Amino acid sequence: MTKDDTIQYSPNSKKKLQKEPIKIRRRGGVFLPFLIIFPALILFLSIPFLAQSLPAQAPPTAPGYLQGPLSVPADFAGEWYSVEGGPDLQAALERSSVDQNEDTSLFLTLTNIGRVTSFKVVNEPVLDRPDEVFAAQKELQLEAQRSIAQDVSVRLTAQNSSAMKFKREVAYAGSLRDGQVSSVLEFPIEVYENTIPGDYVLHATINYTYQQDVAVKPHSDNPQNPDVFYWYNTASKIIPLTLKVEKKSLVDLVALNSTPKTLDVGSKDNILKIFIKNQGSDTARDLMARLRPEAGVYVDMDESPISVLRPNETAQLIYKVDVSKDAVGSKPYRFTLLFDYQDSYRKNLQDSDNVYVSIEPSLTARYWWIAVIGVVIVALAAVFILRRRRSAAGQ
Repeated sequence: MTKDDTIQYSPNSKKKLQKEPIKIRRRGGVFLPFLIIFPALILFLSIPFLAQSLPAQAPPTAPGYLQGPLSVPADFAGEWYSVEGGPDLQAALERSSVDQNEDTSLFLTLTNIGRVTSFKVVNEPVLDRPDEVFAAQKELQLEAQRSIAQDVSVRLTAQNSSAMKFKREVAYAGSLRDGQVSSVLEFPIEVYENTIPGDYVLHATINYTYQQDVAVKPHSDNPQNPDVFYWYNTASKIIPLTLKVEKKSLVDLVALNSTPKTLDVGSKDNILKIFIKNQGSDTARDLMARLRPEAGVYVDMDESPISVLRPNETAQLIYKVDVSKDAVGSKPYRFTLLFDYQDSYRKNLQDSDNVYVSIEPSLTARYWWIAVIGVVIVALAAVFILRRRRSAAGQ
């Protein structure tokens, strides 16, 4: 600082005091940019560190897998094996076509074709340490569960929502082991009347969790009771499916009734006649009606062909069926008719309907009491005759 820059507070230095504020403002012109640039520089240099500390955002939904957190930390004590592989879920529709203006259900199954592809030894247990040997063996067993898909859910949606509406989009399949097929998942759907016939894309979005990794930490004082640590991962997979919308057929096949109305448990070679009617306004040609009963009833002849069934005409279908002795009596059994036919526009059309036939206990089972009464009567008659003979002999 020069002599002119020194602030003098003596009464005789008024000229210096008037000059000093000008010096201060000049210094502020240098200091103000410094106050702006320096914090901005610090913020710019700290961006990489802030990015590392922020939570990672999930990538957008797209076909394929979205995975969750990482597995066992590299320095974690108790990691004996490194495992590769995991679940791999596939989806399939049981029915791949629907009609315009149809209110029906789509049925979907999931199959887990995943597997454990490799085991790699990370740390070898010391053979004279029973706690380490037991921990390594336990981890080897638990790592095999990596291919199990847990808490499986699937959401079925239409890419073109203006063509159809799913009344229920989400279904749950539970857990699926490798090679396991899920139970049938039902998705009620309404296909609009003005939907243009053609192929439509559906998206089956499958979400599940699985065992990403496991570590077993031994206890030297208690080898049979190690600490087990699990790391789980989440995954999402989108599978495109094709649904064909067809022009609604004007053939309408319905099952009217059957004869006989009842069949006996354990009976053989029953002739079952089922009557059907074409309630539509078009003719069904090359009609093949297959019979599929519930478990406990067997069909020896399950096809009944009809060449032509015109509108409002009826036809009789004849089948030969056996009823198992293990069938449940006193209940109606459902018999499903599967129709394959063609109308005036297309071939390879399908439809179905049901009839119900009562399965009753056999005659012997139903009227056993009559047999018991007959035996009792015969026994009493024999006793009566025997006594009369004895009385006659005594005279």
